[in-house]
Amino acid sequence: MNGRFKSNFAQYMESLIKEKHNSGFSLKYMEKHLDEFDWFCRNNFPNKVSLDKELVEAWVYHTKSKSIQEVQKRFRTMMHLGNYMLPLRGDTYITKNKLKRAKPKEPHIFTDAQLEEFFRICDGLKAVKYPPYRHLVTSVMFRLIYCCGLRNSEACNLKCSEINLKDGTIKIYESKGHKNRVVYMSADLTELCRKYDSVMETKNPGREYFFPSSRAAKYNNTSVCRLFDNILRKTSFFGKTSKKPTCHGLRHTFAVNSMRKCIEDGGNFDIMIRYL
Repeated sequence: MNGRFKSNFAQYMESLIKEKHNSGFSLKYMEKHLDEFDWFCRNNFPNKVSLDKELVEAWVYHTKSKSIQEVQKRFRTMMHLGNYMLPLRGDTYITKNKLKRAKPKEPHIFTDAQLEEFFRICDGLKAVKYPPYRHLVTSVMFRLIYCCGLRNSEACNLKCSEINLKDGTIKIYESKGHKNRVVYMSADLTELCRKYDSVMETKNPGREYFFPSSRAAKYNNTSVCRLFDNILRKTSFFGKTSKKPTCHGLRHTFAVNSMRKCIEDGGNFDIMIRYL
């Protein structure tokens, strides 16, 4: 075999990847896992020609990772391969993700007073020599996360080319579930972003990311959460809430407040909730 894969499942995996790429899917983890599966089959099941339960479960759990998310990705890779192979081989096993995820903790929902205090502290940050952009980024980034319901990663990965400061729209690419969407900013938030961009352009001309980091091209989730916690510690409600407020809680608060407003305004809740 001259292709990428060498096991008995090579032709199916090559064709699966080609089909997914032609359909516009991003295969962030699947290609890596198929490479691992190919090696595993050649070294442990060299004579296997059918994708059966024994093979699938042997490979899924053949990992040193203790991450539930990693095992779930391995399950999904086998589901994709199984669904592709089934019409071609009737003896193919279609796996189901049997892992039970722990119920996520309920987030802290900010009150209006807590939001006002949090953003007032953000606005009061003074310029320092290092990091030089922190006082500029903080107010705008956290407002964007709250007012637009962005995920932390979406704010970190936002490029200047993806935010339109004329019509107040943001294009989010390859977010959770490999989905794209357009987010609309309010007029005052758009104006705030314009002013921020104008100042930032003088300090970091031609930057790629809307929120640049002084240590790298952009912020990452860890640095955003650390920045959030630094602000949180300065609030009067720090350590006094039943659940620890988190940066992601700003997104949840946006969703809750949006639902409340929809109900108060007599809007169609079933339609609105699809966009949250």
